[in-house]
Amino acid sequence: MPQFSSFAARWFHLSLRQTLMLGVALGILLPALFLAYFQVTAKLQTEVALRVEAPMRQYAEVLSRGMAVAVWNLDRGVALELVDAVMRNPDVVSVTVNDEFKDVFVRKQNESLSADAKLTDQRDIVYNGTRVGRLTIAMTSQRIEREMREDLMRFLLALLLQMALAFLVIWPLFNRRVLKPMLELREDARRLARGELSLPLSPQRKDEMGELAQALDVMRTDLAALMTEREQKTLALQQELVERERTEEALRVSQTKFAAIFDASPIAMSVSLIDGEVRTLEVNTAWSRVFGFQKEGVVGANGVKLGVWRDLDVRQKMLDTIDAHGAISDFRAWMLRGVERKEILCELSGRVVNLGGERVLIMAFEDITGKYQYEENILQLNATLEHRVRERTQELSSALNQLTAAQSELVRAEKMSALGSLVAGIAHELNTPIGNSLTVASTLQDHANSFANGMAQGLTRSRLEEFVSNTQQGAGILMRGLQHAAELVSSFKQVAVDQTSLNRRSFNLEAMVNEILLTLGPTIRKSNHQVESHIADNIVMDSYPGPLGQVLTNLIYNALLHAFDGIENGTVQVRAELTDSGAVRLLVSDNGVGIAQAHLARVFDPFFTTKLGQGGSGLGLNIVYNLVTKSLGGTVHVASSPGQGATFSMVLPRIAPAIPVDQVDPEALAR
Repeated sequence: MPQFSSFAARWFHLSLRQTLMLGVALGILLPALFLAYFQVTAKLQTEVALRVEAPMRQYAEVLSRGMAVAVWNLDRGVALELVDAVMRNPDVVSVTVNDEFKDVFVRKQNESLSADAKLTDQRDIVYNGTRVGRLTIAMTSQRIEREMREDLMRFLLALLLQMALAFLVIWPLFNRRVLKPMLELREDARRLARGELSLPLSPQRKDEMGELAQALDVMRTDLAALMTEREQKTLALQQELVERERTEEALRVSQTKFAAIFDASPIAMSVSLIDGEVRTLEVNTAWSRVFGFQKEGVVGANGVKLGVWRDLDVRQKMLDTIDAHGAISDFRAWMLRGVERKEILCELSGRVVNLGGERVLIMAFEDITGKYQYEENILQLNATLEHRVRERTQELSSALNQLTAAQSELVRAEKMSALGSLVAGIAHELNTPIGNSLTVASTLQDHANSFANGMAQGLTRSRLEEFVSNTQQGAGILMRGLQHAAELVSSFKQVAVDQTSLNRRSFNLEAMVNEILLTLGPTIRKSNHQVESHIADNIVMDSYPGPLGQVLTNLIYNALLHAFDGIENGTVQVRAELTDSGAVRLLVSDNGVGIAQAHLARVFDPFFTTKLGQGGSGLGLNIVYNLVTKSLGGTVHVASSPGQGATFSMVLPRIAPAIPVDQVDPEALAR
């Protein structure tokens, strides 16, 4: 480290000429040496690979094969001939052949070569698949390294010659073009340092030195201008000092005016110094009037010594607030006035300011005792007002209970109306199969009577076959009609039980939707519109079919009532699919007139309908919303554009959440 420090010190004290020469030398030497090093290294590796490693592998391959027979037959003569042939290469150091017992069979070595830089290769000697010995061949790269060193010395001599020629060319040019102009500029700089700014600089060249001289000449001109400007500023500073004296005088006058305004303020004010404790510096006349103390007895004291605070904890709370926020506003405190210690309520406001490095607290005190008494009177009036508000609230609660009861009655009427329509539809559906069955039964009775009368006159085979055929046909028709009627009655019973109770069970969604559509068949056919069902047959739900059936019934009735104004042969589609999360997405859509954008946000509100007095109660979609969100534990949304139909989308869990015991009433769930 000391040697490095001394070298660094010498380096920083070199002259420009020495530095340039050293830089040129290093600029030529270092790249050339690095390049030469990498070239020689790469060439050495290439030459070693081509002239040593490749022949060594070739010799090892040839000898390992040629030695197999000689070793097997213990023929050292043939083995020596093969080894001598390889040893003719001057780079081969030694060839050793060991038999299978690791004894030396044949060995040749070039004693003139050293063991340095030696490369070896070993191969097994195999005869007819049997290892009979091992061959070891060693070669050296000394001759190649010697050639590389000779090439490197020639390169260094050429490099030194190049450096000498470069110095012979650069040295005169540097003296003429750089050093001499710099010495002239040094003398000019010394002249400028002495303050001789009138004469221009001497060099007038068109190169970098000339540009430097021009820059220094510009600096000379600028310095002359700055000197002149400094004299002007000195004069201006003297004028400014005179002006400052006048300003200070005006400030003293302003302070006198401020003191007069402070003392004449109608608001009680104080100025205090905060330096560990609070000390009063000044109060105005209004403060003396509010608190009943003379100004002379207040200055230097504080509120504790004067006894103007009724509760010192309140004072401490005020000071803590000021320390935390630097200001306080609308802080109310009970204080005491004069020696009679009359209680007054004051509203305090203040702010801490820094004046000359000191924290000064400016406070304003407003006596609001009269205002407080007025507020108390207002509070007493508000107490009676709250009583009146409670009475009015009770009246409104009673009205709300009546409205809720009316809503429940409307929901019940809506369900009974739907159930009545269901009964009427089922009765109409049962009329056809039961009527057909009655007709077939009466026909069979007539045939039986006719057959009985014919038996008295004699029975033929053809007559018997005809009777049996007619009986079989009639029985088949009768069975089909009664089977259809039984299916209708079964569906009606299931739907009626589901919609009038809250029974939870597992059901196939497709079968349940088909039952609902079957019961709604007469109403759908009467409307001249169609209802299509596209339900996957593998959706099984553990839920409440009653609320779900009522939801589908209300949505289909809503579409038939509202969606197809002015449209014939409309279509309502009921679709269901499973979502990625395993829930059921149930869609009820139509191709009707759609829902106005202004109505979309209110379609689920109770008593909202666009068909008031025309069959709409305003509760159908509200019941849908309540059943989906409460009973079925799902969500329901509506999307529509005018003229594009409407789609009600419901996402329902396949396993519905349990309904609390206090909500088992279906009508309560629909509200």
